[in-house]
Amino acid sequence: MRAKLPYLILALFLVVADQATKAWATLKLRPVMTIEVLPGYFRFSYATNRGVAFSMFAESSLNVRWIFAVISIFAAVFVLNYLWRTAAWQRRANLALGLLLAGIVGNMIDRIRLGEVVDFIEVHWRDQYVWPTFNVADSAICVGAVLLAIEMIWEARANPAPAATE
Repeated sequence: MRAKLPYLILALFLVVADQATKAWATLKLRPVMTIEVLPGYFRFSYATNRGVAFSMFAESSLNVRWIFAVISIFAAVFVLNYLWRTAAWQRRANLALGLLLAGIVGNMIDRIRLGEVVDFIEVHWRDQYVWPTFNVADSAICVGAVLLAIEMIWEARANPAPAATE
């Protein structure tokens, strides 16, 4: 339990940061919609998303709010269980799982509370190439997923599966 505490504290910190930045975005950005931070490259733009990654299912006629909320709850429980079962010495995996947990819970709170997720960070290249607007929780999920994938690749290379015999 004690070995997992730093990852749970990190997850809690990121959930609080995610919710605080979304509250800021709602208060400050919704009225003006956009604040240029680094013209041509980075801005804060208020947006909401009823769907999932890249606004998939956002226009669905189904009540996706509760469907995605339930999926998020199951995902959070799965990741928390995975974190609990991961060995303490596997720090990268534990960090990745803490990040994933934070992102899932941060966006889940929005889905349950608002029925949509608040996004506000926009990275672009002179408006020709615009990455979909995202938030702190989305960042935590992406970084966590990449770290977990790297960890799994390294683990597979360090412990190759025995060759099948005929």
